[in-house]
Amino acid sequence: MKLSQSDGADQGPPRAKRKTTLAELPSTQSNLPQQGSEPTPKSDPIQDGAPDKEPGKPVHHVRVNNSFLGTHERNILQSLAARTPSAVTPDQLTLLGLVGALLVLVGFAACNASPWFVSIAILGLFLNWLGDSLDGTLARYRKIERPDFGYFLDHSCDLISQTLIFVGLGLSPYFTLFSAQLALSMYLLMTSFTYLKVLVLKTHHLSYYGMGATELRFLVMAWALFALWYGPGLIDAQYMGVRVIDLTIFGCWSLVFVAFLWKVWSDTMLFRPLLDK
Repeated sequence: MKLSQSDGADQGPPRAKRKTTLAELPSTQSNLPQQGSEPTPKSDPIQDGAPDKEPGKPVHHVRVNNSFLGTHERNILQSLAARTPSAVTPDQLTLLGLVGALLVLVGFAACNASPWFVSIAILGLFLNWLGDSLDGTLARYRKIERPDFGYFLDHSCDLISQTLIFVGLGLSPYFTLFSAQLALSMYLLMTSFTYLKVLVLKTHHLSYYGMGATELRFLVMAWALFALWYGPGLIDAQYMGVRVIDLTIFGCWSLVFVAFLWKVWSDTMLFRPLLDK
């Protein structure tokens, strides 16, 4: 160690005497002020049942976005990040995304009283997109990323936001709660698979089959406007005592679930050599 060397000019005492000198080091160093040099007892975090005091390695991963709107969205977000006032922080944008999702819930639920409240839901979808998409872009633009905390906070808020959005849609007169729960379950299933790939492969896929969170928001908005234009007959139509909308959404859910199974199997075969190591 450099502390026991004298920059090479002195060869030091003979071997036997040097052992004595090293043995005397603890008593010599005990007179020096101790600043964080006390030995920390080693413990196994798995056996102790407590997390490490020191944070783990950052969640470094490669972001992959092959959605239909991905290229245009990146250009827009980069332009917005360059023009965002310095007083605005990524955490504030993350909070804005949550507020937007809450507006979606309130707006859709209020549509049972008046269809004009759909404008509140659409505004909430826009704010949710702005906050959820711009927070990470702004952090990377300003080079203030927090790979661990930022990843945890951002995606925790994503799960809350999407739950609020789907529940709000289910409470509206433009959808059913059963169909909304089916759609939410598929979203959470794909999200769980995505997080597994981040952990194992260090790759974060933001879209599947061209569909990402932005495209999903557009679908929700387009469906609400279409159902508003069509009228209540779209939701109230039944076949053999079951709502046609529920049968349709269940059929779509089944097809997407089959596609999900295929994706899991194909990725397992593709990455098996790497995962086995």
